[in-house]
Amino acid sequence: MKNKILTQILTTIAFVISASIASAQDHGHLNAGAVGTKQSDKLVFDNAGDFLTNSAYVKTLTFTNGGTYAGYYQGNITLTALAATPPFGGPAPNAPALGSVIRAQLASVDGPPGGSFGFWDAGATNPTIGLMSGQTGTNMWRLTESDGSPGSDPYGHFHGRRFTATKPGLYTVSFRVFDTSSNGASGGPIHTPSEALPIYFQAGLTITSLMRTGNVATVTYGSITNQRFSLEYTADLLSPNSWTAVGAPVTGTDLLQSQQDTNITGVARFYRVKATVP
Repeated sequence: MKNKILTQILTTIAFVISASIASAQDHGHLNAGAVGTKQSDKLVFDNAGDFLTNSAYVKTLTFTNGGTYAGYYQGNITLTALAATPPFGGPAPNAPALGSVIRAQLASVDGPPGGSFGFWDAGATNPTIGLMSGQTGTNMWRLTESDGSPGSDPYGHFHGRRFTATKPGLYTVSFRVFDTSSNGASGGPIHTPSEALPIYFQAGLTITSLMRTGNVATVTYGSITNQRFSLEYTADLLSPNSWTAVGAPVTGTDLLQSQQDTNITGVARFYRVKATVP
């Protein structure tokens, strides 16, 4: 029971120090495709393995003080529809069928209580689609750029879109893609919808878990490419100069990663993770 209480205390007070995000991180692309081009072939996220929660990938949203996204944590993963024809850079393997119209759906959000996660279309001044933590949704936004006529390329790659969150912490956000064309059998869509793809987003730098086993504490947090992360501890929160580094700093990878303190004594320790830009 003592260890359980200590872990809860550590989790409650653990904190991180925000740092600027490398701009290259905003250029990730999540590509909508299909398993085939026949009637009822299922849509898929072609590179889902790079993003799904099982991969430990985490997209960091940074707090913004001014401009369009003032008061929000914001960032971007660009959802695209793969090209089927040469004029748009295709044919890409696993591109959806000609005549399909691909839309993305914000299917569900799980995150900090009271937090909201939103999608902003280009030029929007408020979230175009938003869900509170714990909600599911049905609203969609268009990925395909064509007019959706028979034989048109489903390709789409829109710029200027954004995702936001209102409260700090870790969010698990699920996306699906749908074909909303009328070029399939009986005037319906060609493709059936994809499965839901869950992706981690962290609003600010976030310690996602802190566990103690015997004399070992394991701190897991969302890291960021091109930044360095140091685990530190103190036994006295009232002494700002008492923080001690645990081991050497490690380089971020845009993944959830862990560091350990392997020499805990009987005195309670409180942990933080510091991020710096080399």
